[in-house]
Amino acid sequence: MITIFHHIKWKFCIMSFFLLLNASCVTNFSTRYLQNIKKDYAPATEVAADYRIQPSDEIQILLYSTNDEAVRLFMGTNAGTGNVISYRVYTDGTIDIPYLKKVKVEGYTLRELNQFLAEQLRGFIGAEVFVKTNLKRRVYYMIGQGGKGEYRIYKDRMNIFEAIAQGGEPNVQGDRKNIKILRKVNGKEKIVKFDLRSKEIVDSEFYYIQPNDIIFIPQTAGSFFKITSFASFLGVITSSISFVLVVLDFATR
Repeated sequence: MITIFHHIKWKFCIMSFFLLLNASCVTNFSTRYLQNIKKDYAPATEVAADYRIQPSDEIQILLYSTNDEAVRLFMGTNAGTGNVISYRVYTDGTIDIPYLKKVKVEGYTLRELNQFLAEQLRGFIGAEVFVKTNLKRRVYYMIGQGGKGEYRIYKDRMNIFEAIAQGGEPNVQGDRKNIKILRKVNGKEKIVKFDLRSKEIVDSEFYYIQPNDIIFIPQTAGSFFKITSFASFLGVITSSISFVLVVLDFATR
């Protein structure tokens, strides 16, 4: 009986030891941002930072000119408040502008589109014209171990930290080193992955988000055994020891 007792005791001690090894702790290194973690990210460029118009976007056009009559004729019955009119970009990348028919806008940045439309409308209006374009819906999405839902892009250059601060800080199970963004580039879906903890992202192509981005914060591997605080660690130890003692006491009866 003594031999059996010792066998059971050591068996459960070993099981408890491996249980504690698998129960890793959430450390400051796992969650702290802007660390000196070297990553080979592509540098940010003007082209990468500026959003380019895609099919299904809705563009708002603000129009001013010294020729008020021509502006009113151009705006027609589609005008909203003031001199603003909205157009949905068709699947072929065009919009229907009165008197200009179909105009290809896909691939332009908003800054480029301002100049392009001004040149197109100047000939029709017969006077100097000012055009300002904007996206009617400037939003991004978050899913995973942080915020969930649709959020507004409230400024021209919104970085990833501002986006996550608005959407919701990742919980302790969020894998900050494997953040993913689903983005449409040149009509094709692209997934980019980066480490949110590394300060290298500040100068990278990932730093600024774009309209319609989907930010995914995955769950860390082995998060079932993740210990989030010292109190949790003590709880695991206490529970394991208590379990071993109860089983040993039962085995010796």
